[in-house]
Amino acid sequence: MADEASESRLNERFVRWQESLRQSLGSHVTLIVALSSGGLGFVGSLLANKDSKLEGGAGGFLIGAGAFFLLSLATALFISWNRLRDVRATLEILRSRRQKTPQHVIDELTVQTRALGDGTWEAVYLQLGLFAVGAVLFAVGVTISFAHRV
Repeated sequence: MADEASESRLNERFVRWQESLRQSLGSHVTLIVALSSGGLGFVGSLLANKDSKLEGGAGGFLIGAGAFFLLSLATALFISWNRLRDVRATLEILRSRRQKTPQHVIDELTVQTRALGDGTWEAVYLQLGLFAVGAVLFAVGVTISFAHRV
């Protein structure tokens, strides 16, 4: 009886932490999307402003930053699409178990969901890296662009 209660508590804790992880992942992606969008808007504003002094390679750094911000946003779209596929595959596993589908079919679906989950995490790391490079290029471009005003 004690083992069952202990196992039940472990399962509850696992589900709670898994939900926390999902929420954190969603918050991370949302934050990077917001920052990338803001950075892209600011880059566009600087490049479109005829009074901007884009000397010393500042324009190149800003264009590079914009490109990395765009790639970061595209990666966010992939993450969202991949997560939806993962949820659908997980629901298919549950449906298959409820309908007493042969185990080999469920195993194949499980392999698929693991690959989708791994792909999501790889894309999250890629998104963070793309944003970081964009942010550095942006900082360098803005520094060069506004150095004459300081």
